[in-house]
Amino acid sequence: MDKGTWRHYNIFDGLAHNTIYVIYGVPDGMMWIGTHGGLSRFDGKTFVNFTTRDGLAHNTVTAIHRDPDGVMWFGTESGVSCYDGKKFVNLSTRDGFVYNGVTAIYRAPDGSLWFGTYDGISRFDGKAFVNFTTQDGLRDNAVYAICGEPDGTLWFGTWNGGVSRYDGKGFVNFTTEDGLAHNRVRAIHRSPDGTLWFGTYGGISRYDGKALVNFTPKDGLG
Repeated sequence: MDKGTWRHYNIFDGLAHNTIYVIYGVPDGMMWIGTHGGLSRFDGKTFVNFTTRDGLAHNTVTAIHRDPDGVMWFGTESGVSCYDGKKFVNLSTRDGFVYNGVTAIYRAPDGSLWFGTYDGISRFDGKAFVNFTTQDGLRDNAVYAICGEPDGTLWFGTWNGGVSRYDGKGFVNFTTEDGLAHNRVRAIHRSPDGTLWFGTYGGISRYDGKALVNFTPKDGLG
């Protein structure tokens, strides 16, 4: 099999830092790269970097999202930075955010933004935050992945509590006791047919709305 040609990029090419947490592509072809030393924007030829000196909340960038109007959101270790192409506006616990360490960002069909953090979930409607933790039914406060369905249902992958489903009223949790491969969930994907896939520390779990089916190296997983 032809594996093509690899091109490597690092700090010597202009990248902000060699430790990469997230890569996000936008319609204009730009790639936004969240690193341990700032934010890098790559146009295919050169890097432009942004750090706290430019207004970024923190140089460790762990989540990225783009609104339909082009506004960029960056999850950092010190809250969220909103960038309109000219300047950064930062939001943190002082503004009502549940916790400053952000791990995931998702935009719901109603336009609200959901932020997963190391210590709970925050929903932002553009004006105020509403926060959710284990006290509200979430299985674990450390949330590393968010995925939504067309009807507004949200799925949250947690560090050690499995998956939590939120329907706007309450949480329903799925763990290894329900058939999940592992309670540590770092990635969630929804297929066009509605099937949900959960990436865990114990393999992949597929959920068709009725039952969980797991895949591990025994099934051919690398």
